[in-house]
Amino acid sequence: MGRMSKTDTVAETEKTVSTAAPKIAGSQTATVGPAAPDPMHLWNRLKRTDPKATKPFTRSGGFRGTQIDPTWRLMMMTEVFGPVGKGWGYEQMDWTIAERMIFICARVWYLDPETGEKCWTGPQWGGTEMVRRRNGIEAPDDECFKMSMTDAVGKCLVQLGLAADVHMGQFDDSKYREEAEAFYAAKSNPDLQPTAIAAFEEEIRKRLGACLDLDDLEELWRTGAGTRLREIGTVDRTAQHRITSLFAQKKAEILEQDDDEGGDLEAA
Repeated sequence: MGRMSKTDTVAETEKTVSTAAPKIAGSQTATVGPAAPDPMHLWNRLKRTDPKATKPFTRSGGFRGTQIDPTWRLMMMTEVFGPVGKGWGYEQMDWTIAERMIFICARVWYLDPETGEKCWTGPQWGGTEMVRRRNGIEAPDDECFKMSMTDAVGKCLVQLGLAADVHMGQFDDSKYREEAEAFYAAKSNPDLQPTAIAAFEEEIRKRLGACLDLDDLEELWRTGAGTRLREIGTVDRTAQHRITSLFAQKKAEILEQDDDEGGDLEAA
């Protein structure tokens, strides 16, 4: 980013995330009311699937699809809601056997991260054949009950948005899978973990408080804040927008102060 004029100090920031903060006209600061709850918040946190947790499969009849690692799904739920049994869990509601298959009906509960309210998804049925066939020989499958429960729980979690990109067919796009790989590579970066992002935001607040003019603001942006914000945007757009808005608000304050000082000089 080259040398910026006093009126363009955070122009690159505003171009990167143009909707992060309200538009500022002249010296008037826009008033923003409390943000309405985002009904897509949980869905958006859970929808993206790690390509490393998937593999293609083919069923009889030529049906092709993408299989999602059940353990990865448990890990994602734990990341968002906490340990199973405390922040979320599941329970069997019914079961039956038909056509040499075991069917289990289950539902999933979770505690809303914002309100603490206990919510439910499901119920959903999962089914698995009771026998395995290998080399033309059939044998009882001692995993069939577990697999039926896994199937039922997985269908319940889709209702929350978990791995929605697979079920919506986005994984059929190679470009999308590349973007998903980049997302999870960035997510594994210690500097992009939630606690690290929160610490960075607090640091930015303090450093912005020490900025006296647009030159100080430009220096803060040029010494790593801009680059870090672009990295944060790959894993948490909400945090990126929030921190970017701090720069826009500080710019507005400085410009308003300069206008006031200019008016005082003209009056004198």
